[in-house]
Amino acid sequence: MTPTAAAQRRAAEMHALIAKSAAVRGVLGVVWVRGRDAVSFLDALVSQSIASTEPGAVKRSFLLTPQGKMRALLWLLRSADEEVGLVTQATTIATVIEDLSRFRFRVEADIEQDLRSTLTLVGADAEQALLAADVPRPGDGWLTTPGGLVARIPFTRVDLPRYVLLGDAASAIGQSAGAASAESYEAIRIAAGEALGGVDFDDSTIAHELGPVDDAVDFTKGCYLGQELIARIDSRGRVTRRLRSVAAEGAVDITGAVLRSADNDVGTVTSSAMNPLQTGTLGLALVRHEVEEAAQLDAIMEGRRIPVTVSERPALGA
Repeated sequence: MTPTAAAQRRAAEMHALIAKSAAVRGVLGVVWVRGRDAVSFLDALVSQSIASTEPGAVKRSFLLTPQGKMRALLWLLRSADEEVGLVTQATTIATVIEDLSRFRFRVEADIEQDLRSTLTLVGADAEQALLAADVPRPGDGWLTTPGGLVARIPFTRVDLPRYVLLGDAASAIGQSAGAASAESYEAIRIAAGEALGGVDFDDSTIAHELGPVDDAVDFTKGCYLGQELIARIDSRGRVTRRLRSVAAEGAVDITGAVLRSADNDVGTVTSSAMNPLQTGTLGLALVRHEVEEAAQLDAIMEGRRIPVTVSERPALGA
């Protein structure tokens, strides 16, 4: 495939992921915690309250280090049975299993990745795609199917429908919906302002640096891993940097670039991709809090100075 043909294919996929719908493999996965102590075990580890979550609901959450730094983004699937599903990014599945296993002692709870076929369906017409494939629609929550499940996994900062499907539900969508590459999905993720574990954040990152935390933290629940830092920053602190969107003209990889204002380094670009909305490049960057909206900065890459514009809002939410 020629470079021009590849770019046209990606542009078509990105358009489908926004305005229509398309299915992607390998970007989200599910880890199950099952057993008599599943709920109490997880409630002591994640930031969201599981005990107060209604069966069939989906809630966003964090898995943190004991010091309160980021390990993984989670979306909790509460079941009526003694099990809880944890939807997480593919880059953090191993982290979730490793961390939970480390703290599993004197509890009756099994931890395992769901290895059934998995697809992520994204786009404005995603609900219609579910209907066309005869897949039950879960509303704002999740539900099981005869051999799988379907769950709505919303982007936090933009109103773009997203579903994760497993087993027979994934097979049905795979046969009826258009497909998109993980590369095209990456551009949509960046445009939606969603941080990726191991790329935009690691265990040196504070949750508040990635954006609002209220939908992922239950401030009334009991103690959980990393609670002290979350509570302290929420009550009286302010982070020194925040995840922001950056835009550059032209097709250029600015991942890893240092952001400079005058002679001061003010941030780092953590990921970048083709702009799915117009020509150019979009990125996510951890930028010092004093940098103003629409500020013009230089992205320094291998001695080159690439002009970029900073925004508080993700491109899909602008």
